[in-house]
Amino acid sequence: MNEENKQVMTDAGEGGQFSQGIGALSKMLKVAFRLLTGIIILMLIYFFTLGGLFIVDSTKESILRLQFGKYTGKVYTEGWYWVFPYPVNTIISIPKTNQTVRSFTYMPADRLSLFKRAGEGTEGEAKPLSAGKDGYLITGDNCILHTEWELVYRVTKPDLYYEKCLTPAKILGPDDVVEGEKGEKLGTRGATTLLQNTLDECILKETASWQIRDILYDRTTDYINAVQARLEKMLAKMNIGVSVESLALPVKRPPVQTIEAFDEAMSAGTQAATEIEAARGYAIEAENLAKSQSENIKADAEAYRKRIVAEVMADNKYFTSILKEYKRNPDAVMVSLYSTTLGDALSKVKDKFLVGRNPGAKQEVRIRLNPEPAVKNNAKKDGESK
Repeated sequence: MNEENKQVMTDAGEGGQFSQGIGALSKMLKVAFRLLTGIIILMLIYFFTLGGLFIVDSTKESILRLQFGKYTGKVYTEGWYWVFPYPVNTIISIPKTNQTVRSFTYMPADRLSLFKRAGEGTEGEAKPLSAGKDGYLITGDNCILHTEWELVYRVTKPDLYYEKCLTPAKILGPDDVVEGEKGEKLGTRGATTLLQNTLDECILKETASWQIRDILYDRTTDYINAVQARLEKMLAKMNIGVSVESLALPVKRPPVQTIEAFDEAMSAGTQAATEIEAARGYAIEAENLAKSQSENIKADAEAYRKRIVAEVMADNKYFTSILKEYKRNPDAVMVSLYSTTLGDALSKVKDKFLVGRNPGAKQEVRIRLNPEPAVKNNAKKDGESK
């Protein structure tokens, strides 16, 4: 055994059989050591320089720092910062931009069926709703309603948002899936799930006090505002650092089996509204016409009153002057009045006959029968002159 070891040492020694391989291996190990040393030095340089450097854009995000996985309570809102990088510190970015949550909780499993009509690709009769599978709401008048909602929110207090909303490591990523003891999926938890469940609760409670006609046709905007007000109140009570920017209701429909009936009712309501609007227009037009006629009648009555008053005043003035002259010379006034009255009366008579008095003598009255019309005589004269 000793002789074999001596032989190996002799072969590995200078000028031995393995001397060149041992030298190459030694050089390679030296190069690897130097390379590893350089990498370690670069990593240390990066660790103490760029590794912990981060920039906060105040218009887009807020930064939270976790030290060994525990929140330190400090929020970075703007500027350049450096901290020891992971695993000492973990940087979490919370966006300030608007985020969107869509709720399909109260929609049927087959959402597309709500947008179909009879004969438009539907096979057979519409299937009844299945509890636990199809979502729906019950209105205040005991009607079934399907809705789809879109919530736009913004994070106003990043520290509260992170501590109370069970946010995932990636804030903008999907919520964490919760699994049971046997690996079954029980659901998700996180900010999106919390906000969606809160929104669903507000929708359910608010819808229970509304009539379906108001929700679908008459007061849709008021209904959305009522749900939003309830949601804002609940979020303020929860104090999770979130504010509601807007709430929309893209889809609101009754069950598939009743869509046609609701459409007919809506059509009738639209027709009724049109007729009512036309009646209101006619009423306004009739009222304006009546006011115009009333003003015309009042104007005519006022003009007539002024004319009658003027005539009465003129007659009064004339009678006063005649009375004054009559008191001075009654016979002259009576003769003048008689002559004037007789002249006025005879001016309207076509044929006049004057019969005088001749007591004790025979009197004759000669009347020309069937006289020639004056119009005809005038026409004859015009023809002769031509």
